[in-house]
Amino acid sequence: MNAVYNELVFTREQLNAILESSYDGIYITDGQGRFLNINNRLLKMTGFKKEDVIGTYAQDLVKTGVINKSIVEMVIKRKERITINQSVKGMTIKEIMVTATPILDEKGNIKFIVANVRDMTDLIYLENECNKAQSLSKQYYSELIKERGFSGKIIAESEEMKKILQAAYRLAQVDSNILLEGESGTGKEVVARFIHEMGPRSRAPFISINCAGIPESLLEAELFGYEEGAFTGAKKGGKLGLIELADEGTLFLDELNSFPIGLQGKLLRVLETFEITRLGFEKPKKINFRLVASANKGLKELVKRGLFREDLYFRVNTVPIFLPPLRQRKKDIIPLALHFLQYFNKKYNARKDLSAKIFKHLEAYNWPGNVRELKNTIERLVVMTESDLITEKDLPDEFINCSSNDKFQIIVRDVVPLKDLTDEAELKLIKMAMEHFGSTREAAKALKISQTSVVRKYKKAREKTMA
Repeated sequence: MNAVYNELVFTREQLNAILESSYDGIYITDGQGRFLNINNRLLKMTGFKKEDVIGTYAQDLVKTGVINKSIVEMVIKRKERITINQSVKGMTIKEIMVTATPILDEKGNIKFIVANVRDMTDLIYLENECNKAQSLSKQYYSELIKERGFSGKIIAESEEMKKILQAAYRLAQVDSNILLEGESGTGKEVVARFIHEMGPRSRAPFISINCAGIPESLLEAELFGYEEGAFTGAKKGGKLGLIELADEGTLFLDELNSFPIGLQGKLLRVLETFEITRLGFEKPKKINFRLVASANKGLKELVKRGLFREDLYFRVNTVPIFLPPLRQRKKDIIPLALHFLQYFNKKYNARKDLSAKIFKHLEAYNWPGNVRELKNTIERLVVMTESDLITEKDLPDEFINCSSNDKFQIIVRDVVPLKDLTDEAELKLIKMAMEHFGSTREAAKALKISQTSVVRKYKKAREKTMA
């Protein structure tokens, strides 16, 4: 073996060929740090000339400011392989990664130092740009909101909400009809206002109409307006309708799922023609608005049940946006809680703070009322807690009973047949899923069972409730 090894003696030409075959830069020094050889890859990388480097000492490059630190000097002191990052000032400033390895003689003295050099400039640049992009991504929408003068406050730490805001901003620039769907309290009106204020109609009115909040007997007159004498009790001079007030601006129809089916045809006519006719007046008036609607129950399911016109559904559902419930975007819970804490501290001239242990309970809770419930909870804690520090003991029982690993809680107060318990739990879960999603299809997807099973079990749950 030793005989074979002794035959592996390279000529200078062979050694140079090996050095030049490397993709990385390579240089060799003697035991004192004097350059003996350097390949063309390293010369090209740094802009140095070979005749200016050979014979000089690596340590001197630090003194002249060519490099910021000498790896050769480190290897001479420690007599071991070392890897460091260096800055090299040649024709341009390069960021390099150098691995230097000492070659020892039989007495343990350094005979040569072989250094491998890799150009990291582009990689570091890309890494810095990536970090900048990530940082800008976090700041982009808050700065955009400030620049465009958004009057509301949107907390979007979760990826889910960031994607929604990105889509909402793009949609704000066009007039496509938008349908915001999601549970009650998820912030649909806040997103609707964001769309309005980020778009070209921001200086015009934003008219919000809660379709569930106006009695059906008054809704037609409120929406479409009326002329004087149109009906008994009509105001002198008539009245502009809410839809007409949205002219040139944005009409937000909140809880559209509650819109009476008897008026849906008239609303559809307005959306198709952009003309409105007041009660008691025959001549229609041209209006120009963009529509944003919301629903806390699945409109598609209502269409199947004959409670919502299919043609109106397709008219308002040009671009759907689903706002996930708070329990599905847990990264927003703590930032929202702190935001509401600051808001109510200012409102009530208080100085309350949340203990660190309280956060796990807030994140573990299911939040059936979503952001609205979170806001009300923080307000209650601020006004009802005597101490300035709000702790676990100040939370309602339903929060304490939750843990970060529990998605449900079963309380059994007596020994009952196991089948009775499982049947009861199943019926409650089916009912909860239908209340949350409003459609058998979405409930089936969440429960991971068939839609026909949901229909059958939900019917059974309703029959038991009515019994």
